[in-house]
Amino acid sequence: MRQTCGRKCLVDARGQRRMGRLIQADRRATLTEITTRYNRGMQQSICEATTRTTLRRMDYNSRRPHRVPLISTTNRKKRLQFAR
Repeated sequence: MRQTCGRKCLVDARGQRRMGRLIQADRRATLTEITTRYNRGMQQSICEATTRTTLRRMDYNSRRPHRVPLISTTNRKKRLQFAR
């Protein structure tokens, strides 16, 4: 863990669990939507940058779906042309 300025985290372990439930409820939600839903019931609101860093800390670095084809359609066509 890298050194920080010493300020307490706005999103603690309980907040991370809450944010995880928000993400599981809607996997296609944008960063803005996640932030607004998180701030709805909280006394102290957080900004999108805080949401982004929290998602990185929770290992949601890539919002890309897991089941994607290994070879895209254009690369598949190029590979088939090359094979001929």
